[in-house]
Amino acid sequence: MSRGNQGQMIFRDDDDRERYLKFLKELPTRFGCKLYAYVLMDNHVHLLVEVGNIPLSKIMQNIQFRYTQQYNRRYRKVGHLFQGRYKAILCDRDDYLLELVRYIHLNPIRAGLTRRADWYRWSSHRMYLGGDETQGVSVNAVLEQFGSKRRGAIHRYRQFISEGLGQGHRDDLYQIVDQRFLGDEEFAQQMRERAQEAEDNHPVDIDLEDIIKVVCSEFGIRAQRVVQRERSREISQVRWMIGKLATEQAGYRMVEVARYINRDPGVMSRGLRKLEVRLEEDRKLQTRIGKLQLGIRKDRKVKIATRQG
Repeated sequence: MSRGNQGQMIFRDDDDRERYLKFLKELPTRFGCKLYAYVLMDNHVHLLVEVGNIPLSKIMQNIQFRYTQQYNRRYRKVGHLFQGRYKAILCDRDDYLLELVRYIHLNPIRAGLTRRADWYRWSSHRMYLGGDETQGVSVNAVLEQFGSKRRGAIHRYRQFISEGLGQGHRDDLYQIVDQRFLGDEEFAQQMRERAQEAEDNHPVDIDLEDIIKVVCSEFGIRAQRVVQRERSREISQVRWMIGKLATEQAGYRMVEVARYINRDPGVMSRGLRKLEVRLEEDRKLQTRIGKLQLGIRKDRKVKIATRQG
């Protein structure tokens, strides 16, 4: 769930919505994830996503950053479009997949935007009615749960949606454990253990923007200078630090980092090689890098604790 900053509209017209849907369509191919359902409202979006090896933070950062760039360019705006970090709930697929698909698709009706779900253009509901997987939505994975034959499965899916019309707001879908998990306590405990194992052995799940803030804070410079065209030696080295930490600690690709801070990927890669050479001889810099690595992981834990509290 991602909302506009201070409740502002994130879609002003259908062209905006089409742009956002274009980015959604690319998600499964680019990030190896499954998109089960979506709905675009005026000032927020709901997505039902199953991630693969690439963390959700990278997926959301990609779509929100790209859309914000186009939105700001179109309307001559600057700054953040979305309200901080998205809100994510990890759900037990076996128990909640169908319920969540239905709940998302009925959201426009609950909001009074339409009287029928199939009249609303800006959700994935119509794709299920047509059995259409060409728009990036994993329709078949859901329809298969209604039957092996396509026509009968679509019919039963339509009935399933209709049966939910009188439900209104579903409080049970917001009764989450630790403010993170939608499922029973056994599911929550399994996810806690997996999350701890992932934290110990895999790159951290943290936004690139937060990595930039940690590095810039260490060097006492404004984060805005990093993404501008400034070419001073000081800023260049900070960019290389960001590139090193983002690729090694959070699993970003250098091309993603370069794009985010408006630099050429080749220049960034050459700068990173220079930094590695310097690190072999500069123990103070090695210590600083170690401090930044700890800072990134600490920053992630603080954010998780804040969301839980």
